[in-house]
Amino acid sequence: MKRVVFLFLLVASLVMASTVAYPAERMNLGQNNFAVKLDSIHFSDNALNGVDDAFYVGLEGYGDLGKNFYLGAEVGYVDKDGKIESSGIKLDNELIYIPVELNLKYAVKVMRGLVFDLGAGFSYNYAKEEVKEVESGVTSSLDEWVWGGQFFADLNYKIGQFFFGANAKYQLTKSGNDLGHDFNNVRVGGQFGVMF
Repeated sequence: MKRVVFLFLLVASLVMASTVAYPAERMNLGQNNFAVKLDSIHFSDNALNGVDDAFYVGLEGYGDLGKNFYLGAEVGYVDKDGKIESSGIKLDNELIYIPVELNLKYAVKVMRGLVFDLGAGFSYNYAKEEVKEVESGVTSSLDEWVWGGQFFADLNYKIGQFFFGANAKYQLTKSGNDLGHDFNNVRVGGQFGVMF
C-alpha cells in the first residue's frame, strides 16, 4: 500500500510541476485538468461471469507536457455483487476492484470546442473477491494486487473552463497468484471536468 501512495504522490507532483510557457488557449485541455468518470464496466474473464456488470467511478488528473501530450493519473472504484449456483449450492459473490493508473495521452482539436484524445498507460490494481454460501453463511475472501496496462479514447466538449464527454477504455491485467484469474475489463461511459 505504501508503494501505491508513493506512486500516486509522485504522479501528482509530476502533473503539477509540468508547466509550459505558451498561451492557455493553444492547449486543447488546458494547462491542467481534473475529471470525474462514471462508466459501465464489464470483466471478460469467465471466472467473473456470476458477477453482474456494475458502475465504475473514477477520478483523474492530467497536466500538459507540451505539443498536445498530457501525463496523468486515474484512480477508480468498483463494487460488484452477483449470485451464482454451483453443484446445487447458492452463492453470493462480491468483487471490489480499485485500479490505480499512470497514463499518457495525446489530445487533438477536432473542431471548435471539441477535443479527441488517445492514450495508454500502466496500472497497479487491487482486487478483492468474497464468496458467501447463502444457506450456511460460510464466507471466504481473497485479495491481491495485480499489474496491468490500458489504452483508451475520450471525446470532450469544452464550455469555458469546463468540459464533458464520453470515454472508452480497455484494460488488461496479469492473472492473480491467489485469485487465479485476470481482471481484463472494458469501460464505457462519460466524464465531466474542469481545466485551469
